[in-house]
Amino acid sequence: MPDPIPRLHVKPPHTTPAHRKQLRALVRQGVENRPGVYRMLGPTGTVIYVGQSRALRTRLLSYFRATGRRNKAARILRHAFHIEWEYTHTEFGALLRELRLIKQYRPHFNTMMVMDEWPRAYVALTGGPVPGLRVVPRSDDPAAVALFGPFRRVARVHEAVRALAEATGLRDCTLEDAVRGTGRARGSTLWFADDPATRPRATARARAPGCLRHDLGTCAGPCIGAGTAMRYRETAADVRTFLEGRSDGPVRLLEDAMQHAASELAFERAGVLRDRLALVRWLHERVQHFHANVDRLTFRYHAIGHADVEWVYLVRRGTVRAEVRAPRTPDEQAAFDALAERVYAGADPAGADVPTHDLDEFYLVASWFRRRPEEKQRAHPVHL
Repeated sequence: MPDPIPRLHVKPPHTTPAHRKQLRALVRQGVENRPGVYRMLGPTGTVIYVGQSRALRTRLLSYFRATGRRNKAARILRHAFHIEWEYTHTEFGALLRELRLIKQYRPHFNTMMVMDEWPRAYVALTGGPVPGLRVVPRSDDPAAVALFGPFRRVARVHEAVRALAEATGLRDCTLEDAVRGTGRARGSTLWFADDPATRPRATARARAPGCLRHDLGTCAGPCIGAGTAMRYRETAADVRTFLEGRSDGPVRLLEDAMQHAASELAFERAGVLRDRLALVRWLHERVQHFHANVDRLTFRYHAIGHADVEWVYLVRRGTVRAEVRAPRTPDEQAAFDALAERVYAGADPAGADVPTHDLDEFYLVASWFRRRPEEKQRAHPVHL
């Protein structure tokens, strides 16, 4: 889904001190000290930064006391032509709303500051008739149909994904890389000789040199039409099952191959497979840990918000599915019970794994309770 507002690739111009003084007066007159989110806008109305606070007025006024060229708040304010804000019921609700707005608008300063904070990597399984494995830096990669992470050890993730691709034969290149590697013309596609849906015209099908991975026998070679479509897609499905933590197929495959190489006294080959196996095991342990955490994050969270009002967040597999005021009457209780039934009963409409667009929300929920152990007392198991 395209962003509703184009992403900002360059910083907006600076505001004047007089304009910033007007913004400060706007905040002083209009903002209350309640949980909420705020948006800093550029000269054309583009959102350049989204933030949140449990005390919105205090947080916004702190921007006008910030000084120095390297100060984060001062940097943002120098480019803000307007400020918008909205209140939320709780501090948790403010964090959730902030995340969703950042994902909606992709503001310039939020993106830059997250990238500066610490590098991250996700393992992506791409879609289409010839799926592939990729390592991507963000959770909204348009080519991904399944996404796992984030991982902080970026170099290690790249090595592990390459090892997984070599063990299974899936491609880990982009279409552009594949075409460039074979020397074929621009506009060429990945294809299989036994699949009419992917097979190009005869003029574009002349065999070109394969990539190094195909020559070494670690890739099916769809860039030159090698392999079969059914076998390749079965492999892609198996890899997805592995990344979902429901299978250790690639681990067992490498163990068998290593033992076979050792039995034939091919010790150099066995050593290569041993190193590859260590990387795939490392990745397997981390995806299993991730999915175990997902399964634990299903509960009702009763949070106390502004004016001591209680709000209930219905959390399923690490994502917030509904937010309602705690019931106070029999009718409200009946409506609440019906909502909980829809959220928790039956198969998860989101599918077997956390939806790609909700990965960051899962980590927000997990981090909230990890950093605030007292709030765990307000998280109640679901009984239907």
